[in-house]
Amino acid sequence: MLSLNELLRWRSELHPDAVALVDEYGDQLTYAELQQQIERCALGWNAVGVTRGDVVGVLDTNSTSFVVHVFGLARLQAIPALLNWRLTPAEHGPLFDLVQPVAIVSGQKLIDQLPSNLPPIRIALHPDQECPPTWVPDATESVDGNLPPPPQPSDVFAIGFSSGTTGRAKGIPLRHEALARSALIDSAENAGMFVGARHIMAAPMFHLAGLSNSLMGLANGAELHLRAGFNPQSILEDIEQVGAVYLTAVPAMFHAMVEAVRTRVDAPDLSSMREMSYGASPIAPELLREVEALFPGVRLRQFYGMTEVAGALTTLSPADHEPSSPHRQSAGRVNPGFQVRLVDRQGKDVVDGQPGEILAKGPSVLHHYWEDSEATKEAIVDGWFQTGDIAVRSEGYLTIMDRAKDMVVTGGENVYPAEVEALLYEVPGVTDVAVIGVPDEQFGERVHAVMVTQPDATVNLEMIMEFCRGRLAGYKLPRSMEVVAELPRNPTGKILKRQLRSRHWEGHIKQV
Repeated sequence: MLSLNELLRWRSELHPDAVALVDEYGDQLTYAELQQQIERCALGWNAVGVTRGDVVGVLDTNSTSFVVHVFGLARLQAIPALLNWRLTPAEHGPLFDLVQPVAIVSGQKLIDQLPSNLPPIRIALHPDQECPPTWVPDATESVDGNLPPPPQPSDVFAIGFSSGTTGRAKGIPLRHEALARSALIDSAENAGMFVGARHIMAAPMFHLAGLSNSLMGLANGAELHLRAGFNPQSILEDIEQVGAVYLTAVPAMFHAMVEAVRTRVDAPDLSSMREMSYGASPIAPELLREVEALFPGVRLRQFYGMTEVAGALTTLSPADHEPSSPHRQSAGRVNPGFQVRLVDRQGKDVVDGQPGEILAKGPSVLHHYWEDSEATKEAIVDGWFQTGDIAVRSEGYLTIMDRAKDMVVTGGENVYPAEVEALLYEVPGVTDVAVIGVPDEQFGERVHAVMVTQPDATVNLEMIMEFCRGRLAGYKLPRSMEVVAELPRNPTGKILKRQLRSRHWEGHIKQV
């Protein structure tokens, strides 16, 4: 398997004049120009003393500069740490303590989100005014020097971070060979992957979903139109104006796009789109139907994965999205190169049709967390990575039930919130929903629904219980509910259920 730098170099030799990147700062690079800038960037980092094994923090929205610096550092065999531009200084502090970067490169407008414990080398991207003291603007001039040999496939390309939805974020070393393997396998048979294919990349590239889909495009010679953030109206306009053929999203983004179309007088022309992928959280059946109506004829592909496996663990193909498919609501089949087991709480394999935690093994799976032997020991047992996700298997397809930590145990019965949420999405007036367990004197926990509703909708507990009765077992019915303006989500669209649960469990003995 090649390193990612070698894969990109190969692509630049095959199609040097094909456009690789276009961003919102007005920068556009062909594959040959991208390769040249990566080499120049690597020399620049080498000139300031960064060398093999050094960690450098990278904080920026999707941009050509982000790509150049990540690949430039990797070419030097240094390790870029991909930082989340939505975090606060207090949240970034522990990450800096963990990875101990020797330098930081950041979009100038994001500098205020960094902690105080910054390394001495500080480079500002996209400066629109004078740099803050102790910072220098990104250099554009060429630097003389010699680079070390290219990175090996087994080298670490970058450090990603777990999303932290259940607690402290962990550093995840992402190896070249693991990411390259995922990019090639996950892009196979994708109708939007070809030289010159125009992609809209609004998913943040500091997260695996954005990074891996970008690598898929670059490996196939696509033209990536990088977006600094997600705005549903802007994305719809981008598809129409750019003639985009591929988009990756999370269900929350799809929902926002569907709602945005409803507010428009004229329907957007989305006919250029050939294929879209989604993941990060389950998609409600009703939302899936709405997406299919908005993008008629577009191939849909679901990826289920996590940063710890450097890509998709399973794929639900376009054929399995057909309305007649019995597996339409599953997460698909296990991708090549992975082994998967489903086990009960005692670690014993369960039979098909019975829920169990997903364990994964394979060459792309996490070897260890960054400087965290305790977390590694908890996550990897006898060579199997414990995902924390509960699923059932049928005919080789996995259906994700929920996170093990999100499961509600009420009166001794297990309730998987995703099943209840899928039904509540169908309640008239409900636009978003999360189901959690809250304290209950009689049953230990009860099913509690947190919902976002349309402004003119009237939704109450009696209404939703009546709607669900006969379609869910009695113990799965919500026994309480609340309406909120919006649900807290991380940058990949995952609902922060820990945050929703915390106030309900104050004063109770419960790990939330």
